Amino acid sequence: MKSKEQRHEQEQLFLDEVYRKARLLEYDKREAEKVLYNRKIMAKRRVWTVSAITIVTAAFALMIHMGKIDQWTCVLLSLLLIAAGLLIEKLELAWSPENDR
Repeated sequence: MKSKEQRHEQEQLFLDEVYRKARLLEYDKREAEKVLYNRKIMAKRRVWTVSAITIVTAAFALMIHMGKIDQWTCVLLSLLLIAAGLLIEKLELAWSPENDR
């Protein structure tokens, strides 16, 4: 038969393990919330980026269609759009949620 001290020690070890697992689950929960929050931020950034590029491209296409832009201006605007796209891509790849803190 186990002594009272041994039972108490085993119960304490069991409780320590339960508390450790509870802390681990709480940590996992907080990390999952952070991931969800960061995904929402990234989704908003993507929407704004795509919207801005679409609006600018549509405006340029309308101006070209109406004949307000000559061939050289069209080439320059195309290069500008390509450069803007590359810059946006580089900035999105360089962004990290840990850097915002």
